Amino acid sequence: VATTPHLQRIPAASAALVLERAQVWALGAQHMGKKANNRESAGDDDDDEHDAGNSLTVERSFLIRNIPNAITFVTVFCGFLLMASASVPGISPHVCVLATVLGLCTDMLDGHAARKLHVKSSFGATFDQLADLTCFGIGPAIFFTRQRQVALGADATLISCLLTVAGGYAYMACSVFRIARELIVHSGVRPLYFVGIPTNLACVPAVLVSAYAPGTVILPWVIIVLSGMMVMPYHVPKGLWIVKVTETQVTSTCGQRRSNQRPD
Repeated sequence: VATTPHLQRIPAASAALVLERAQVWALGAQHMGKKANNRESAGDDDDDEHDAGNSLTVERSFLIRNIPNAITFVTVFCGFLLMASASVPGISPHVCVLATVLGLCTDMLDGHAARKLHVKSSFGATFDQLADLTCFGIGPAIFFTRQRQVALGADATLISCLLTVAGGYAYMACSVFRIARELIVHSGVRPLYFVGIPTNLACVPAVLVSAYAPGTVILPWVIIVLSGMMVMPYHVPKGLWIVKVTETQVTSTCGQRRSNQRPD
């Protein structure tokens, strides 16, 4: 078989090298093709996830997302009643006690609604903390000061007046300090534990004693002790050892204790 002069001049080693390079180029092209296919499939998956996220957003409308915030507004209104009682004579101490009870109920209900509806947010958690400050911190401090001054009357001694003002200011200042610390410790999310006793726990004895025994001698000291307990560096479970609060549910601890006490 006759060969062309051009092919006769190509050495056998050079032909093997050309063949090897051609195989490398073929493998490289095949690898690039697989990468392109993987990118296309990943893009399709991202589009599917984006569509799923949009569908979840559509399912939770503006009204649903703000149901917990609407409940929190009721807590703010209860705190407003406590503060308004200092200047509006028609608001009796009994109304302030009922407002405190309502505020405690709505404070628990807004977090429960946020968990059930899966609409927890940093704004909702911060709004809830500020509502607690209004209803269980500033409101009770003003309510105590007003009730104490009315009970002492115009002939109260200077020491009694100063002690009343010191107790009211200490309760308000410690409430503000405690809420600010909670916002930093928990980074704007709903906490699963408290640092110091919560304001909604401290307000119960503060409001009740101020409403029904405002003239007692130990009342200012009770308020000062409660103020110190709010800022103490001690972790308190959010369920107060009565219920167990997690990110998704609230369960009773009584049933768990009974099951642990049952014999095998």
